[in-house]
Amino acid sequence: DSWVIEGNYGGTMDLRLPRADLVLYLDYTIPLCLFRIVKRYVQYRGRTRPDLSEGCNERLDPAFLWYVARWKSGPRVQTEAKLEGYENKVFRFTSTHQLATWIATRRH
Repeated sequence: DSWVIEGNYGGTMDLRLPRADLVLYLDYTIPLCLFRIVKRYVQYRGRTRPDLSEGCNERLDPAFLWYVARWKSGPRVQTEAKLEGYENKVFRFTSTHQLATWIATRRH
């Protein structure tokens, strides 16, 4: 079986990392992440995104924006610490181009 984990969910990462076959770490810039959050909100405001369950309407959460804005000084430090010992599973991407190239090389 292959295990795919989406999201960092720090409270359960210790349980999920040992089971993961690989970890794709999207280490994008904070401005890019914030831009995409706002763009997604504008595009789907008041509606359900295709990747979410019906009735889970898009909203702009100030607490989430703050979490992302302070990622490098807070949550990232904790995430990096939890990834220690799993370096052989971690593929870190700092751009969408890097990720797309990596995916393209793995297609059969």
